[in-house]
Amino acid sequence: MKKLGFILICITLIFSSSLFAQTVPYSIGRIVVSSDGNEHDHDDWAATPFTLALLAAKGLQDKLTVYTFSDHIWGSDYQKKKGKAEMLISALEGQKIYNFKKSNFLEAVADSTKAINAIVKEINKSKASNPLTIVAAGPMHVVGSAISQSKKAKLKYVRIISHSNWNDRHSDKPYDWEEHSGWTWNEIKENFESYGLICDRITDQNGGKDYEGMKAPKAMFDWINTSPIRNTSEEAKKQLDWLYQRQLTCIKKGDFDPSDAGMIIYLLTGKQKTSPEDARAIIENPVH
Repeated sequence: MKKLGFILICITLIFSSSLFAQTVPYSIGRIVVSSDGNEHDHDDWAATPFTLALLAAKGLQDKLTVYTFSDHIWGSDYQKKKGKAEMLISALEGQKIYNFKKSNFLEAVADSTKAINAIVKEINKSKASNPLTIVAAGPMHVVGSAISQSKKAKLKYVRIISHSNWNDRHSDKPYDWEEHSGWTWNEIKENFESYGLICDRITDQNGGKDYEGMKAPKAMFDWINTSPIRNTSEEAKKQLDWLYQRQLTCIKKGDFDPSDAGMIIYLLTGKQKTSPEDARAIIENPVH
């Protein structure tokens, strides 16, 4: 009987390790986000505020341990002017407005080593009862570098999420006026999935044939200005006013584009085919 009991305990521990490392919808563990926004595209000027708003609505401020932003570490402001400055606003003002008091916000383009080391530290903390989810909302090089430098035995407790072909490939596909290479999504998969790393590539959050995505017509975000939750406190009104102002920084042919925030909706709900209504449902029903 003792031997049987020992075997059952071992099976339970193995099952638990696998289960806790794959928490979608989110139920346990820490969260790291790595975004760009300092070059090429300005979607993260809008997506970073939405990401913070969604996590805050679920009361997950203390679970977001590291947020690296401006992770296009090869330069800023060439194609998309003011990208570096706009990301400082979206990230650091958002940190204060949504009360991420314990989270470590790091500008990767200013110190890529510091940003990478911060993610390495989080990976190396990971275990069955405290897994890590990495939301990759920019080029994969910062995240890939951190994974490559971490303890491989810890990777079975780590999930990395992406939705974007551009983000997945850009490290090795520089534009004509730039020169760089680095980790890509496929290289991360090829090198680290065998250690148990979960590489979770979801549906494009820019939308598709049968779903809106988080890149959507401005009118679908009007609820930010009219939501009854605005009347619950001055803080809620301030947060929603700021969130909408940041959406105005990224308008594309009549659409707002906080597309990368769709990965947070997926993490919180398990839903891949998202829309602004999914974000509304989360923000209008906050956890207290």
